[in-house]
Amino acid sequence: MREEERADMSVGLQNDWQAKIKRVFVAPLMVVTVTVLVVGIGGLSGGGVWNWWGPVIAASGMLIVLGLIGVARFRVVNASPAVVSATVGTVLGFAGAVAPGIASLASLVATFLYVFWYSPNARTPSAALVVGAVLPDIELRDLDGEVVRSADWLGRATILMFYRGNWCPLCNVQVKELAAGYRDIEALGAQVVLVSPQSAEHSRDLADKFDAPMVFLVDAGNAAARQIGIQHPGGTPLGLVGYDSETVLPTAVVLDATGVVRYADQTDNYRFRPDPSQFLEVLEKL
Repeated sequence: MREEERADMSVGLQNDWQAKIKRVFVAPLMVVTVTVLVVGIGGLSGGGVWNWWGPVIAASGMLIVLGLIGVARFRVVNASPAVVSATVGTVLGFAGAVAPGIASLASLVATFLYVFWYSPNARTPSAALVVGAVLPDIELRDLDGEVVRSADWLGRATILMFYRGNWCPLCNVQVKELAAGYRDIEALGAQVVLVSPQSAEHSRDLADKFDAPMVFLVDAGNAAARQIGIQHPGGTPLGLVGYDSETVLPTAVVLDATGVVRYADQTDNYRFRPDPSQFLEVLEKL
């Protein structure tokens, strides 16, 4: 085994425990947040001390953030309100009786873990996707199982987006925005290629939602993502049926007609995705 391969394996082993914990983190986060809110409301309704408002405030910010992601579905979700409300709620909780403060503190810990540990992916940007590099020849499959190679895109500018799957609300927003702006993209002579490690059936379900000739491809076994270094072991939350535990780090690239990378967004936090206008700005300069 080469030294580089041994180093990569070492990093994977060191981070394996974190990936396993992150897979199960969302469910406990929601349980803690809702429980703290219910406890706070119960304390207030039961005629308890005034500082039971602490748990209510502490949990509310995190619920708003989760709602923006899962229900409202924004492309960029700032978690600052959750941090502020959890901090203020905890201070308020400890301003009187101890019990409200302890409940608030549980929400504060859960919120800080989510914002500063769970959301960041600590990725190392792929050297294969730096601006000016030629995209490596990768092999994918269309929804009928036919082989598609990145070399097939030569001769036309391409917006290439690797997305985690139908289960990811922010990925869905990105796809929706690209579909909505497809006419502008096509007018600039470019195409949109969307790649996910999920099954062809899942990708077909997503493609059928949009009336835009975008190309949906399957990265079987996450092989292409591994080839260019954007795989995310353990990135799929536990409990999602029909999805592998390994997914891809959200990545958006603009290629020129010769296959050279002209723009690359390798976000290090899943809550932040690029505005489609950035793709158009790049395409207009090609």
